[in-house]
Amino acid sequence: MKIGKITINSKLALAPMAGVTDLGFRTVCRELGAGYTVTEMVSAKALCYQDKKSLPLLELGGGEHPAAVQLFGSDPYCMEQAAGIAAEKSGADILDINMGCPVPKVTGTGAGSAWCEPTGGGQRSTESPTAKCGGGKTRNERKSLRIRCLSSMRLRSS
Repeated sequence: MKIGKITINSKLALAPMAGVTDLGFRTVCRELGAGYTVTEMVSAKALCYQDKKSLPLLELGGGEHPAAVQLFGSDPYCMEQAAGIAAEKSGADILDINMGCPVPKVTGTGAGSAWCEPTGGGQRSTESPTAKCGGGKTRNERKSLRIRCLSSMRLRSS
């Protein structure tokens, strides 16, 4: 399988899971055959404010490639800054933007699946060079929009 230019040489991939996919767990999964791993969700705001507890979440193990760092947040400009910090600190092959988490604690801040709601970060991001998504008026349109949003997300290259 390929994600962009990144080749994953295994049929096993570890999904990001908040509070679960720490470095130790990812290492065990790699040893058991996972060819692609993703960190647990990392708050973009915490990275922007240089929270010391969040930086270790970006750490990848030796030889942990291909791997991704997953970010969540609601402010497009903070997300852009956090993407740069995450790329620099982790050395990850992929930066994954969480746009699917339905947990009220996350969506209540405008993050996760709220990004693709008509008033979510995806809408506000049209003002930012980070990403662009459209909005849906009905629940079914929003569900299909989330899929389109995930596939059309673009990080600015620099």
